[in-house]
Amino acid sequence: MFKIDTFAFFMKTDSIQVARNLFMKYGLKSISMDEICKAAGISKKTIYNQVKNKAELIDLIVEGFMVEEKAFIKEIKASSSTALGEMIQLTEHVIEFLRNLKPTVTYDLQKYYRKTWDKIELDHFSFIKNTIRENIFRGKKEGIYRSEINADIISNLYLMMTRNIIEEETFPRETYPKVILFENFIDYHLHGILNEEGLKKYKSYTSNAY
Repeated sequence: MFKIDTFAFFMKTDSIQVARNLFMKYGLKSISMDEICKAAGISKKTIYNQVKNKAELIDLIVEGFMVEEKAFIKEIKASSSTALGEMIQLTEHVIEFLRNLKPTVTYDLQKYYRKTWDKIELDHFSFIKNTIRENIFRGKKEGIYRSEINADIISNLYLMMTRNIIEEETFPRETYPKVILFENFIDYHLHGILNEEGLKKYKSYTSNAY
């Protein structure tokens, strides 16, 4: 993990946000440290006093992103009145993220910044799987999810499907836009776990949403 003062430096100067926005918009490989410094209004000496290289900067940004995502998801869980409402808010959050994500970011992380990608695999994906698992228990307790479904199996399937959507091998982005893929997957997921009462609530939501 990075030192707290390193992270605080970037947050204070907005440099990390500038770099993150550039990477999200243009991808990781196509943006240089020179371009980041120019956009952030800082010198290369300043940025290299805080990070050794571009790989370390990307690692810092990803770690910061994972911290933010965990906090945001916990807030969604706490503020949602039902398990279904929680899933809908989570879905809206992911869709907004996918709309702003340059498709090559995932590819670049996997190919050129593998150590950082491994952190996502070990930490963030595990957190997402546990979030879905807890959501299933909540929905069953509330009487809107099917009582017979296995939370461990379904949460693992959710994670596997999400990873397939993110990666390019199964669903090439030229043929399957990520947002449409995720919307279809969530609809499929919810129809698989909701009982009759839950489906009524879900249909009511979708009718009001369009």
